[in-house]
Amino acid sequence: MFCDMLNYLFTILDQLKIEQDILQVIGMAFLTILIPIAIAIFGDKKEFEVLDRNVILDHVVQAKFFLFYLGLIFLPLLFWNISPAWLRFVEIILWVIGIYFMSNILIHSYHWMKGNKFSLRFGYLRDLKNVKDMEESWHSVWRAEKINTQNEKEFFIIFSSTIDKLLENNEGKS
Repeated sequence: MFCDMLNYLFTILDQLKIEQDILQVIGMAFLTILIPIAIAIFGDKKEFEVLDRNVILDHVVQAKFFLFYLGLIFLPLLFWNISPAWLRFVEIILWVIGIYFMSNILIHSYHWMKGNKFSLRFGYLRDLKNVKDMEESWHSVWRAEKINTQNEKEFFIIFSSTIDKLLENNEGKS
C-alpha cells in the first residue's frame, strides 16, 4: 500500500516535469530579496551597535546556518538532470526545507526592522552563553546613553540574573 502510494507519487512527479530552472530562480529570488534587507539592517548606525550585530547574526539571519540553508536550496539542483524520479522527490523536499528556512530569515528580518527591537535584544541577552559575546554585548548596553527607564530596568534584571548564573557556575566548578 505504502509502496504503491510512493510509486504513484514518483510517477506524478516524473510527469510534472518540474524544471530545474524554475527552482533555481525561486532560490535566487529569495537570495536577491535578502541582499537589500541585509544592507538595510547592517547599514544604519545603532545605539546598541555590538549587541544589535550579535542579535542580527545569531537570531535574525542565523549566520551559523546560512550556508547550510543555501546548500539545501542549490545543491540538490546540481544533480537534478541525472536524478531518477524518486531522487528528485528527495531533492524537492530538501529544496522546500531550504526555502522554508530562507523564508524564516526574511520574516525575522522584517520583525527586526519593523518590530520592537528591545524584546529581541532581551531574549538574546537572556539566552547568551558565549562569554566573549556576553562581554561585548553588555558593554554595548552600558555604553548606550538614551535608554528609557523601563528598558534600563529590564536590562538590569537580565544582567543581575546573568551574573547570578555565572557565579553559580563558578562556585560549582570550585
